[in-house]
Amino acid sequence: MSLLVADVAVVGGGPAGSLAARQLAAFDFDVVLVHQPRRQRQHLGESLSASAPRLLASYGLELPPSVYEPRPSDHFVRWGGREDRIAAQPEGGDGEGQRLIRRDRLDDWALAGARSAGVRVVEGSATTAADGLVVRRQDQDELRVAARALVDASGRSGVLTRRDRDRPGFRTTALTAHFAPGEREGTLIESFPDGWVWSAPVVGGRRDVTVMLDAADAGRAEERFREAVREVDLGGFVTGDLLTPVRAADVTPYRLRSAATAEGSPLVAVGDAASALDPLSGLGTMKAMDSGLTAAIVLRTALGRPQNAELALAFHAAKERGLALEAEERLGGFHAEETRFAQRGFWRRRARKSSPPAPPVRLPADGRLRAAAGARVETRGVLQGDWIVPAEVVVRPDRFRPAHKVAGIALAELFRAVSAWGGIRRTLQEFPAPEPAVRTALAWLVGERFLIPGAPGAPGGAD
Repeated sequence: MSLLVADVAVVGGGPAGSLAARQLAAFDFDVVLVHQPRRQRQHLGESLSASAPRLLASYGLELPPSVYEPRPSDHFVRWGGREDRIAAQPEGGDGEGQRLIRRDRLDDWALAGARSAGVRVVEGSATTAADGLVVRRQDQDELRVAARALVDASGRSGVLTRRDRDRPGFRTTALTAHFAPGEREGTLIESFPDGWVWSAPVVGGRRDVTVMLDAADAGRAEERFREAVREVDLGGFVTGDLLTPVRAADVTPYRLRSAATAEGSPLVAVGDAASALDPLSGLGTMKAMDSGLTAAIVLRTALGRPQNAELALAFHAAKERGLALEAEERLGGFHAEETRFAQRGFWRRRARKSSPPAPPVRLPADGRLRAAAGARVETRGVLQGDWIVPAEVVVRPDRFRPAHKVAGIALAELFRAVSAWGGIRRTLQEFPAPEPAVRTALAWLVGERFLIPGAPGAPGGAD
């Protein structure tokens, strides 16, 4: 058995793993990426959010045009007995709209970028060992990889972290196939009694139709797929019969109990290995790329500034968990909007009552404010440039993630000042920052219920 030594070993060569490896190499770490080439995959109607180009640009990266095409201008939502037609692209065609992604080309671009940055790519399947990783390679001897830190980017297989997942009380299966496209070009999401259907053009000329069902209802895949397609209205979107076999995939959402640990060497999970969002979110690809790039900064901090390692790993774990919990709450509310089928098993298991979005807060000219119950200031890790650094943030027991700055104002400082002064007018006059920014940050703290009306020290306030 051969031995390979590196600073960081990454398992998984999708967008999350390849971007993490590429960025770590840019930070001058010696990186090994273990990649198991995939067989030809059926293209799905995967989307990439409008903010993706800005995220990549902040790291000096740009997607090549061959990877994507603009999403059609119309998005049809048939849900809860209504039909909404939503513009998927901004007016003016400035290139900042959502995009349809060709995943095989996205994966190839990300992996090629890792190679060009100096990442050593090893093809094979990885398993854990007491002293690192063991890589089984086709027609070659096994390879042992010893590294100072590990990244699990192996997706749903979760090579390094699968055992620590929290799962919901249901399982979802996606059944997908391709049709010839019809004359209508928009994307479509439509509910029916036992699930929902998503349809989008696939880069290359076909149209993908994907049916989401309870796993227990997804047996006899082609028959069940055809039944579901007959229950929704795809008129004008597809023509003819199936062009491909119906394929099934487990798309149940889940999250790790912790996406970053420091038992021995740091271990960070990214992308679907850290948390898989419900497909209804449409954010899986974007979240994977963001997760990988952030993880590179987290590990740079953990290895380069050991005194901040614990804060850095906790930052990554909190971010991943917060994103997953926010998605669960938001999508649970969206499932609850489908009241026509509320008693059907699929919808009953996924629906969750959620509070309506708080209306924008108009801060009065004056009044008294106090800290809400449980709201407090803590020191956590925050992202600053290419490092995770300690900083004071505001936290609240029922909020998934801490808050650091709004409008350039350090929220912890403002929270502490208001808790002492109480008055809105005094805070606006005396806090050492421009009044418009202070007003914006103060309204945010009130809108997010870190601060509530009342005098400091009144019952229910924080210590």
